[in-house]
Amino acid sequence: MPGNKTVKTAGWPWPGGEGMAASGAPDLSIVIVNWNAKAHLRRCLESLRQTFPTHVSAKITVVDNASSDGTLAMLGHEFPEVEPLCNTANLGFARANNLAIRQSTSRYLCLLNSDVVVHEGCFDRLLVYLANHPEVGLVGPQLLNPDGTAQPSCYGFPTRWNTLCHALGIQRLLPRATIFNGLYGKYDSQNRQRQVDVLSGCFWVIRREVLQQVGLLDENFFIYWEDFDYCKRCQDRGWPIVYLPEAKATHYGGASSAAAPLKFIIETERAGLHYWRKHHGLLGALYIGTLIFVRHSLRLLLRSLHFVFLPASRTEIEKKIRQSLATLLWLGQGAPNRKVRPE
Repeated sequence: MPGNKTVKTAGWPWPGGEGMAASGAPDLSIVIVNWNAKAHLRRCLESLRQTFPTHVSAKITVVDNASSDGTLAMLGHEFPEVEPLCNTANLGFARANNLAIRQSTSRYLCLLNSDVVVHEGCFDRLLVYLANHPEVGLVGPQLLNPDGTAQPSCYGFPTRWNTLCHALGIQRLLPRATIFNGLYGKYDSQNRQRQVDVLSGCFWVIRREVLQQVGLLDENFFIYWEDFDYCKRCQDRGWPIVYLPEAKATHYGGASSAAAPLKFIIETERAGLHYWRKHHGLLGALYIGTLIFVRHSLRLLLRSLHFVFLPASRTEIEKKIRQSLATLLWLGQGAPNRKVRPE
């Protein structure tokens, strides 16, 4: 795979690709944010080496959020072509991505999670589609579970109704009824190329013009919900978002959040609250805050009953009880916002 300073001289053999080498910029910048996910990151980078098209030049940047698992040593020893960008603290997903985005100069930019393994031909298909459809701002592949089954890769925008159904678990009772499953199950078939509301933020390819018009990721999202926010901002500016199931990648999930589950469950709810406050105002924030309270109160009640009557599952149930208790405590403290520190 091309190193982080290598640029091909032939340009792209695709529409819109001519002249890229003359600009001195790579065709694609790949940004991977990592926090204590060394094993996942190694697998991700190995998949890039094995599958990335040789006729496309790329710069890979790993933004490390102060990992303590030996990630940086592994990068230097095993992946010298990768540019590390080292933070002294965990700055979160959005802010870490933005640090690398600001340094990028390529026509296209890929945001890739460390727990993703890219399949053969994936980047070819994504980049060719963007080159042939200049009106499209952002594309993403079909995501697969480690067992090869399809993983939800595109979602609907949150509404009061579909968020209520999700909070109460109604969509689990009637998973095929899209009227109740319009958030994560809006697109009943994920085997068809289509324009969608939201693409999972674990694997995006974005054109430079979108970044120039829409801007960077909102750093008030520490982790989670930044994909919903950015996709809404893209479409508000007239940039369609397209899901390409012919491009495929495996997503393992939870590479960073598994290291600190209590912290990340609160960050998830904090991010959702910020999204609703940002796009739906104070009433929207009050609505979603109420739903967070109701959902975790119900979960606490049901899981407490499970803990009493299902002793064989107590270890896992206890973890979930702790998550709901931590969330309710956070709400009781007024759901304080994370302060975004200036650079």
